[in-house]
Amino acid sequence: MLIGRRFKLREPVIATALDDDGNRVASMVPTSSVIEIISRTASGLRILDVLCNGQVFSMFESDIAERGDELCGQTTEPRPARIEDYARKQTEKVRWAAGF
Repeated sequence: MLIGRRFKLREPVIATALDDDGNRVASMVPTSSVIEIISRTASGLRILDVLCNGQVFSMFESDIAERGDELCGQTTEPRPARIEDYARKQTEKVRWAAGF
């Protein structure tokens, strides 16, 4: 199950988000951002909804797999969306996202 998994981006990724008028707009999610998968869309396009810096974005699953490193040690506690603000636990390791 992908929901709840977190990734640190090695490269910037283009994603879409809703603006104030409800229109979908393209945005760039920067390098070193930490994203958390919150849901899978109903379409067959393998698009995932992710949370980053308190905002919901839609991204292709392949972009996350190719440009992100999975952060192990999932927790249910609130955590910042940027890795620089996140104190990594001793047991938490980074692994490649490919093959999820």
